[in-house]
Amino acid sequence: MMLAIVAVCNCIPAIAQNAYADNDSTDVDTVDVIVQPEYDGGMSKLYDYVTENFIYPDECERRHVSGTVEVKFTIEKSGDVSAVSILKGIDETIDEELVRIFRAMPAWIPATRNGEPVRYIVSMPITLKLSRVNKNGFR
Repeated sequence: MMLAIVAVCNCIPAIAQNAYADNDSTDVDTVDVIVQPEYDGGMSKLYDYVTENFIYPDECERRHVSGTVEVKFTIEKSGDVSAVSILKGIDETIDEELVRIFRAMPAWIPATRNGEPVRYIVSMPITLKLSRVNKNGFR
């Protein structure tokens, strides 16, 4: 069987975005410009990393366990991944495997606020789907 992984990134700032405007004026006093973190190489490289490093637990493969796991983690100012947790899991061994590979993940390009690196919380659903394929890679 072959594993298909789909990831969608929902980034949540670990800092508040502020825009203050005077009620009598259309002038904006301050605006924080936040740039989200990015996996080096973009989302396609992130998919590659997860697919290449995820080891599907044998028992889960036998039971055809699949579904969507919601992984939450923090991208530190350095770009390192920390505070990895599962918000919504599908199986304890699959959840543990995803935590393992996210903890070992290479550094990201960190988020910035007004050009300065900031911590950023990311919530990412990872959909795991087993597909039956023959030795030539066809269904």
